Amino acid sequence: MPSRKDLKKQKEKTSQALIQAALQLCAEEGYASLSLRSVARKAGIAPTSFYRHFREIDEMGVAMVVQAKEVMIDCLAKARKKITFPAIKKKDSPEHWLKSIECITRPFVETFITFSEKNNQLLHLFFQENTGSSEAMRLAIFDATDQLTRLLTDDLTQLSKTSKRAFGDIRLIAEAMLTLVSESGMKMLVHPEIKPGDITGRVIQKLNLLLLGVMAIEQSREQTKQGGGHE
Repeated sequence: MPSRKDLKKQKEKTSQALIQAALQLCAEEGYASLSLRSVARKAGIAPTSFYRHFREIDEMGVAMVVQAKEVMIDCLAKARKKITFPAIKKKDSPEHWLKSIECITRPFVETFITFSEKNNQLLHLFFQENTGSSEAMRLAIFDATDQLTRLLTDDLTQLSKTSKRAFGDIRLIAEAMLTLVSESGMKMLVHPEIKPGDITGRVIQKLNLLLLGVMAIEQSREQTKQGGGHE
């Protein structure tokens, strides 16, 4: 007789099989087309067995969102280990500023693109269904995105403190960074003929310009305040 531990493992295995089946069907037909029967059939189990794992399709959808969030949290943790931000002085050239900024953007984008390639269907579902028909999915994605944004905001805040350079509205920057890399991940899935390296380069350039512009604005504000203090 199987032990409780073995039964738990088997249940988790079947639940994952249902999620993988759903992801394949989503890639072919979209999340809105999913049905309990179609997912069960794709997973190779009886439709009635579906209820042993999920009460309804949307509960399974939320479980997929949670998995996607965990993948991206792992992605941010991997990127964080690679990100640095060399000190920038006011008199440094724009080229030096850009080189320092790319110590943030390049590892962030390259890590995300690698994760997107390995988890393309899962991340595609996550970013596509944030405006989908399922309210449960939209709310789960909103909460997950908010958590990811806060994590990235914390990382950027720490980099800003250690480098003693202001980044402006850091949460807004974090949102923009996540939006740009998510769009690149979607593009890779929709247009597989595009090389990941080409997408990576373009996204890095966009983020470089974003951070360069923000930091230039912050420096201008700082100079204006200092100038006003001497009047």
